[in-house]
Amino acid sequence: MATALTAQLALIAARSTNPLDLKAQKKAHSQSLLFERSIAAAQDFDTIYQICIEGFQELCQIDARFSTFARSIFNEQSKQEDRATMTVQQNEELNEVLEKFLGLLGGRLFLKPALKAAEWLVRRFRVHEYNTVCLVFTFLPHHTTSIFPTLLSILPRNIPPALKFLHPYIESLAAPPRHAIVYAATDNQAFFSALNTYVLQVCHARHHSRGLLSFWASVVTEAVSGMLSRLKSGRREAQKQKQENILLRVLPVLNEGLSMKAISELRVACYMVLTILASKIPLAEHVLVAMMEAVVSDWSQGNAQTGLICLSLLAQQRQAVELPRKVFQALEAIGDIDEDLLFLHKGYAVEKLALGLILGIVGGLRNNTNSDRLETVRALIEARVMDEVLISTAIGSILATAKKTKPTPDNGSDIQNQLADLILRLSSSNSVGQIVQDVIKSSRIDVEQLETKLQAKLQPDNLLSTPVEDTEDIQFIEQEPKETTFDLVASCLPALAACEVSFLSSSESNLFRSLLHAFLLASPSPTNLKAFLNLPVLQRSLAVTEPLFISFLLRVWCGPYPTLARAAALDSVSELLEQEDVAFDLQAILPYLIYVLADTSFEVRHSAAKLARIIGFAYIKAEKAEKGYESWPILGRNSIYGSGKETQEITWITTTEAARFTKNVLLSNLEECLLDESHVSSLLVNAFTGSHHLDSQKYSPIEIKTSLRTSLFTFLSSHVMSTPLHAVKLRLLRTLNRVNKVGGVPRTQFLLPLLLSLKDAKEEHIAECCRKETVDSAQFMAEVVAITLPGEREGIHVLQSIISASDSSSKPHLGASVFNHIQKIWPPMKLSLQTSMAKTLLDVAFGDIQQNDGGTYQDQASETLRSLSLPKSILISILESLPEISVCIQDAAPQAKRQRTSHSHVSISAKSDANSLAHALKSTTFVLELMGSSSFETSPQLIKPLFRVLGDLQRTKDELGLEMGYLQSMVLDYLLAIVKEAKASPDLHIERSAIQADLLVDCMRTKSTPQTRNAVLLLLSNLASVAPDLVIHTVMPIFTFMSTSVLKQDDDFSVHVILQTIESVIPPLLTLLHSQKRGPMAGVSELLLNFVTAFDHMSVHSRPGLFASLIDKLGPEEFLFALLAMLTDKYPGDLKVRDFAANIAGRYDPATQLITIDKYLDLTLDALKLRPTISEHFLNLNSTHPIESTIVNLISLPIQILRTDRLKSETARILTKQDGDASKLRDMFSQVIEKVLHLTTEAQQRKSLNTICENLFTALLDLLSVSDFIPSLEYLLKRPEPSIQLEALKSLEYRISILRPGDRAAQDACLRFLPRLVPLIEGLGNTSLQTRAISCVDRIVEKYGKKSTAVVQSLAEVVSGNRCLGAADSRTRVMALLCLATIVHNVGESVVRIIPAALHLSIDCLESSFQDDTTNEQLHDAVYSFVGSLLIRIPWILLGDPLDRFLKISYGSANAGMSNSCCENRTEILRLVAKRVDSKECFAALERTWSSAVSEGPEAIKEYLEILRLGIERQPKSVVTNLSQTLIKIFLKIFDLRRMQFSPRTEDGYDDEEVDIVEQATNEVAIKMIYKLSDTSFRPLHMQMVVWAATSTSKKDKKGNLYRQFTWYSFLYKFFGTLKSIVTSYASSVIEDASSILENIIANDNDSVGLWRRVVLTLKVAFEHDQDGFWQSPSRFASISGPLIKQLERADSLSMIPEVIPAVTELAVAANSADHHKEMNSGILKYMRSDSAKVRCAAVQCEFSLTERLGEEWLALLPEMLPFISELQEDDDESVETETRKWIVRIESVLGESLDSMLQ
Repeated sequence: MATALTAQLALIAARSTNPLDLKAQKKAHSQSLLFERSIAAAQDFDTIYQICIEGFQELCQIDARFSTFARSIFNEQSKQEDRATMTVQQNEELNEVLEKFLGLLGGRLFLKPALKAAEWLVRRFRVHEYNTVCLVFTFLPHHTTSIFPTLLSILPRNIPPALKFLHPYIESLAAPPRHAIVYAATDNQAFFSALNTYVLQVCHARHHSRGLLSFWASVVTEAVSGMLSRLKSGRREAQKQKQENILLRVLPVLNEGLSMKAISELRVACYMVLTILASKIPLAEHVLVAMMEAVVSDWSQGNAQTGLICLSLLAQQRQAVELPRKVFQALEAIGDIDEDLLFLHKGYAVEKLALGLILGIVGGLRNNTNSDRLETVRALIEARVMDEVLISTAIGSILATAKKTKPTPDNGSDIQNQLADLILRLSSSNSVGQIVQDVIKSSRIDVEQLETKLQAKLQPDNLLSTPVEDTEDIQFIEQEPKETTFDLVASCLPALAACEVSFLSSSESNLFRSLLHAFLLASPSPTNLKAFLNLPVLQRSLAVTEPLFISFLLRVWCGPYPTLARAAALDSVSELLEQEDVAFDLQAILPYLIYVLADTSFEVRHSAAKLARIIGFAYIKAEKAEKGYESWPILGRNSIYGSGKETQEITWITTTEAARFTKNVLLSNLEECLLDESHVSSLLVNAFTGSHHLDSQKYSPIEIKTSLRTSLFTFLSSHVMSTPLHAVKLRLLRTLNRVNKVGGVPRTQFLLPLLLSLKDAKEEHIAECCRKETVDSAQFMAEVVAITLPGEREGIHVLQSIISASDSSSKPHLGASVFNHIQKIWPPMKLSLQTSMAKTLLDVAFGDIQQNDGGTYQDQASETLRSLSLPKSILISILESLPEISVCIQDAAPQAKRQRTSHSHVSISAKSDANSLAHALKSTTFVLELMGSSSFETSPQLIKPLFRVLGDLQRTKDELGLEMGYLQSMVLDYLLAIVKEAKASPDLHIERSAIQADLLVDCMRTKSTPQTRNAVLLLLSNLASVAPDLVIHTVMPIFTFMSTSVLKQDDDFSVHVILQTIESVIPPLLTLLHSQKRGPMAGVSELLLNFVTAFDHMSVHSRPGLFASLIDKLGPEEFLFALLAMLTDKYPGDLKVRDFAANIAGRYDPATQLITIDKYLDLTLDALKLRPTISEHFLNLNSTHPIESTIVNLISLPIQILRTDRLKSETARILTKQDGDASKLRDMFSQVIEKVLHLTTEAQQRKSLNTICENLFTALLDLLSVSDFIPSLEYLLKRPEPSIQLEALKSLEYRISILRPGDRAAQDACLRFLPRLVPLIEGLGNTSLQTRAISCVDRIVEKYGKKSTAVVQSLAEVVSGNRCLGAADSRTRVMALLCLATIVHNVGESVVRIIPAALHLSIDCLESSFQDDTTNEQLHDAVYSFVGSLLIRIPWILLGDPLDRFLKISYGSANAGMSNSCCENRTEILRLVAKRVDSKECFAALERTWSSAVSEGPEAIKEYLEILRLGIERQPKSVVTNLSQTLIKIFLKIFDLRRMQFSPRTEDGYDDEEVDIVEQATNEVAIKMIYKLSDTSFRPLHMQMVVWAATSTSKKDKKGNLYRQFTWYSFLYKFFGTLKSIVTSYASSVIEDASSILENIIANDNDSVGLWRRVVLTLKVAFEHDQDGFWQSPSRFASISGPLIKQLERADSLSMIPEVIPAVTELAVAANSADHHKEMNSGILKYMRSDSAKVRCAAVQCEFSLTERLGEEWLALLPEMLPFISELQEDDDESVETETRKWIVRIESVLGESLDSMLQ
């Protein structure tokens, strides 16, 4: 509860605003878009309002809509508003106003006034806190500008979830890139929804801007696209659900956006999103319709173009093509819709939209509307904006509408005329005319009736005229005049037929063509038709006895003629039969009546039904009569197809059978036939098959006798074979071929003669006949071939004879039909027929061996075979029948003797052999490829013939050197598939004798392709599982070959093959090797050697997997060591190989790795023996190669393995569990340690191995954690070998250095171990061991010293003793000092008892580190480390004499020429002295050691001054004041350095530059001291310094006094220059002395001149900073002005300009009195009349400087100057005249007038 309460209180505190928290209020007030926080925090609301109202007023001038906000958020009262005190309702009302204003402001943010207005909302109304989302969305379109990071800087920490993507950009104050915004819109639903809501709200308020809508459109479009793209994966149901979720989020936004018709940019954006939705996901029809209606709702002319693009895409996604009513009306309202669609067609798919528009326009014509839009229809169709299918649909709709359109009283026939005009124009169009004609042909519309209705001719003449059958007819028709009439044609007809008995004769008839022409002209007119039928040539009177009349009409209605003509022919026969008393059998008409009942024209079928009724009723009438119809003669029995064999071969049925068929089959189903043209075919099939027919469920079975069925089928079949009309043949065959058997007799027996006749006929003749009847010849041949059933041997043989015929090239279509039919009937074909057909196809596919040509059908036969599913027996048969290639090549290479004796014979023989070889290769290739498409995997019987083929290919390859890789790969793949299936199915038994393992090895050994080698390996690996004893003896040669071939391949498949081989072959191989007497080592070494040899050639990415698989199968605990040793030995010194080997070892657990290392070390020890045993198998122990280098190379690998982080971490994890695995690991570790120690012992006899063995030992010790390692360490330290002890301590030191804090076990182990190091530290025998032990103590104390102070104290006594710190060996002292430093740092005052002695010894060490011209920098730095620890932890112990001695020796170190690092260390510690030692003691020590510092040189003084500076800086004023006397003593000693060094000067003394540097540094430090002293405190000190400077050390030592004064004035120069006006009054103490120095200068003494210059500069600085009128005092002025001006007379010997003239100028400025100026001017003018030109020149220069500085104030003395100026203008010295002219020019520039008049 406490925790929950605390969390709630924290949440309340975070959300609350405390009015008493002034700091928080100030921070909130400083949030600004325009000002820095420091500036913004200081502004009040009046100031802010004044700035922001100006921007708002400018906005109102730009856009008047802003003025509505002047009375609310920008009035004067708004300055007093505080949102924290408002109610919730008031805040909500204010939010509404603010969000409206922000929406309007968003489009103006680039203007400065807009930012000012936004500033008011931020500062006063805190919109960044209360309206964060709205504010961010206002600025978000401008996220790339510099203002956006400013906005981010003021956003609150807890921003709304919708804006969470801004978190990283708020922290870095970086503008978010566009892709981040798009990503947020895609993934963050809250952001997506908030953005849409904001944009729609802004648009509703009409406050939108182009920039906002453009930004929103781009982001939302990409976001929706991204959402939809992510739905491509996952389950279909989940995808659908996610799609619906997206639609639910997006569609309401689009609907609302499209409803705002006044905002074109918003609508365009919505169109873009709709386009994305429609193109990315399948939408339901009602959704697409709703989208389309939304697009066109309230669209305007401005966005209609974009809307059309969207509509076109939506229409493309719909299944239906009709447009919704609203969409069509909207499109219809566009004036130039056709032009718009034509324009869009160039870049967009508008097919369905255009078709929908056309269908809508055409559909409206049925209601007598839209007639004015037909021009749009024509334009769209002729422009072909749609594909041919859609154009055909449009034209079909036009034709259907034209047929159904009826004239009304309102418009008469205008619509019909317009439609007729449209159809005619389209049919005559070059672009779509042919399509129109094709639609007219294929449609079921009665074209003649439509032509009559529209009063227009829709089809060209050649469709309504006689089919052109030869060239003469063409000429005849072309020469016929256009006004040909029936009477004219009829007058040309003969009175009698010449030789025609029937027009169904197979012979050509010119009379038929003439009659046909006349009939076509007569058919539209009943009168002309009657006249035509009564023509004498037709012999109508004999129509019931002779077939001439009826055969003509029958041929017309079965021909490709107009519907009107065909219907007229049928009606004519019907009329004839109605007029005549039928007393003859009309069964000859029945096949043609069946044909016409299946006509596509309803009118034709109607006429046919009428004729069928008449015939049927005639039979019924006769049946009821007394005479009956048994005696009726059959019309055309002897001449229906002429007088030839065609008529004789007709099998007639009895009149009774004809009557039954007509009555029971045709008459009873005429209505259905009338409605559906396909019904008659199904009717006949149902009649022939009865209840067995598939359509028996749809149609009631027609029960007729089997004899009648057989008779009828025979009757129709005979007519099919005899009729010359191929259209009739084709249509009847389509029906007959649906019947397999009739009365138990296959249809093939009935129709086989037709197939035989087609086989013997010329294909050109068949094609020409079909062309005349507009029949597809390919379809006709296919139907004829289809009469063959799969079980009919005779028909199959006919098909075989067709495809194997020698003239196959002349019958391509027939052959294609046969091959297609073979594919169809193959599955049910009997096996014997399949075998025969397969062999035939194979023979056809390869043709004659000598000609190497199988005819035209060669490719088709090959393709057919490939498409067939061949049974196992056929495959076996084909494989066994293949010719042996090796036999074909026995004579291909004749002997040399035959080449010499019979060249012609050789040539012929070689050619023959080459053809045989090519044929054999070709057939073998094809058969093998053929197997690939068959299901052969379950046929182990194929193994033997496949091995035979493989052997044949291998022999051919060996003898001719041909590349057989492709064929061999196929054979091997098939064998592999069969073996794999046998592995998976134990029921499949492989004949063991069929497997030829030696052949597979032979395939590997010879030059072969990678594919072949891979296939062999895969096959062998699978055979090893099925029959291991057959292939195991071939394994070693295979692996030997793999090392030189397969292992070098770097493709993934080769790697897979090798892995498969390893997995399958290695286990049985190991079993075999273990069973041998000599054991597995020799065999495994040979196997491993193959892989190791190929290592270099393996690809980098495949190596790990191959070697890992190999070791996994061999067993890592048994043979991993062997692989690692062989790799290391084979590639000595190769780091990549070593890394690889270490990675391979790292795959296994720590126990396995230790076992491997143990065996690896056994192998290494064995190699060191005089007579190696096991190592001979795995290592190349060449006597010429030194064994030491081999051992060094070998040991480098286990070192690397032991140092891997993964092994260490896994070992530590296991050891922490304290279970069986941990015990096993410890045992293994102990065992490996023994081996390493053994190896180390051996290495002692070979010095070259010492280093590597030590590294191995260290790496092994580093493997264990510290807590586990220390017990082993105690054991190692007891061993007598110092090297082992040393390495153990090294390992301990390293392990402790990398320990992480918190390891309690390691801490306890280390602290317990510390006392064990004491004997090693006190030992005198081995310095290295002693040093390493001290280092270990240092590491342990550093880590855990604070945990056990008592133990550390005892160790500190040992380390600080004479055997360590007082040892003679410098390394021991260094380590002792470092260890003591660590001890002091960790335990501090706990070891204070040993510090004095240790400090004394350490200072001795420091002194010895740079004596006798030798330096020991390590010892030097170690001492300072120790002293540094003391200064940090026990600073009070370094006092008095130790401190003095330490400082003195440190000064000596500064002068010893130590390295930079040593100097830095020393300087750092000396700074610590200043910071940590008591200031009084420190300053006293400095005073005492000054002389030592001086004696050591400038560098020592430099460090001395640094200590002094830091000591002064770190102390407060009170301490400095108390110690001021000590400090002044120090400074006076330092100030006296110049005198001490230069009076007198010595060779080893300081030079001028060094003293100057010391004095400059001293002056700086002195100023820092003065800063910490008050005037009261410093003035006495100043007087002491004055007295010191004036006091002479000796009356004789005048130079010494001069040097003191020089130093003194150097300090004063710095003093006055730094403290300036504060210390001007201190100048009173030096006026007298300065005047004296100026007057007593010795011009020829450089030291005196130097002092003079220093005094003048000091005076100048004192004058320069006088702000209190100090120098205006007459006494002070008089004391200094005279001596200073008097220096002008020294111009002969001294340069005045750099020092004196500026000083005089500054004095005049400071004096600032007319009297003083007059006095100074008089003094200067006096020197203008000096005899020395230099003096006069100096005086003029001084006046120039005064004039320039003081201006008119100085020129008040001009009257006194004029006489002197006049004189100087004529001075004898040119330089004086020049300076005078400069002065005059300056005076004139100040006065603004010329001096010429004054000087006259």
